[in-house]
Amino acid sequence: MLESVAGCPGMVAAAVRHFRSLRTLRRDHGWIHTLLEEAENERMHLLVCMKTFDVGLGTRLAVMFGQYVFVGFLSLTYLIQPKALHRFVGYLEETASQTYFDLIKTTTTPGTYLHRDWGSLKAPTIAKNYWRMADDSMWVDVLKNLFADETNHRDVNHTFASMEDDDPNPFVQKHLDDAAKAWHLENKEKK
Repeated sequence: MLESVAGCPGMVAAAVRHFRSLRTLRRDHGWIHTLLEEAENERMHLLVCMKTFDVGLGTRLAVMFGQYVFVGFLSLTYLIQPKALHRFVGYLEETASQTYFDLIKTTTTPGTYLHRDWGSLKAPTIAKNYWRMADDSMWVDVLKNLFADETNHRDVNHTFASMEDDDPNPFVQKHLDDAAKAWHLENKEKK
């Protein structure tokens, strides 16, 4: 369920910064892209989980309700105290990181319920496509990717919480490197 609202903070923060940039006619210094990337990545986490496990109407309604409530809270918080929201999200991401670490450990430990239930579970196609995983990837490999993503979100949010609103985004070069790598892979696949 945490993944159902995890995509909200990045989207809210990006929207607030976007509209402030338009109102003030000032640059954002690269934060919007990082925040949108985080929101999109968290959305993919939710889609991967929902495609892997049968999700009923009750869960879908809980997801929608959680998002409506959470977006209002996050918007108000970001308008009043953006650093506080980034710090809060950083701590949420720490919790998510620990949760995924524990899931990986338990899933790979013989004799546990998760090892029994998830040990031979194949990675869904959506995950293999998103993270460019091998065809024989397992659910535990998906968990490892989720863990890596959450640790990155944790670090990004704690970094943003320690910065001033008009400081340049220190993650811009990483985005450029990731884009270059993606273009290289895409061109390689076309050949």
